[in-house]
Amino acid sequence: MPLPTRTLRRLAGAAIPLVLLLPVPATAAGTGGIEVSPYPGAVNGRQVTAFHVTVPSRGAATVRYSLRNTTTHPASGRLYAASATSDGNGGYTIGEAGSSPYLSFRTRDVTLAGGELTLDTFTVHPGPHGRPAAKTYGAIVVEVRNGSVVQRAATLVYLEPGPVVPLPLLVVLVAVAVLALAGLGFLLVVRRRRRPVEVRPRL
Repeated sequence: MPLPTRTLRRLAGAAIPLVLLLPVPATAAGTGGIEVSPYPGAVNGRQVTAFHVTVPSRGAATVRYSLRNTTTHPASGRLYAASATSDGNGGYTIGEAGSSPYLSFRTRDVTLAGGELTLDTFTVHPGPHGRPAAKTYGAIVVEVRNGSVVQRAATLVYLEPGPVVPLPLLVVLVAVAVLALAGLGFLLVVRRRRRPVEVRPRL
């Protein structure tokens, strides 16, 4: 029986695993010793704690991440991607595994040795109806089971729709391109007509 959707809250400090709707931060997060973080973890000297990706209009964007065991003993858990919806007050509702139409992530069970660090990738792509019209969210979730207790922690994926060319401007650009091609064709025809004809004397 699938578990109900959970609500995640942003708090300062370290990530707190989700147990019966306990709040966790919407940043790089982990539970049970397994932590998922963007890679590289720092850009221009600033720590990166969430994924920020522009959804391409076609194809897919590859996103790197690190998976780390923060303990000195082996740790096991389940990884998956899900949708995330902001409540406007710093909270996010996280969907079930595979619920994001923009994320392709291999759902799997992992076991890491103490202190082990691995690198992997997932992809971001347009959904069934193309790119989102506005900023939307996804999440990479770590799930750890201890008997009947399920702990979850999520690292947010901020999905930007990318720049949108206004329709009037797009029409103008297409018209300019068509005129440029037509002008180029006209010049080629004129050059061919002006090419001198070589006349060879008869022997």
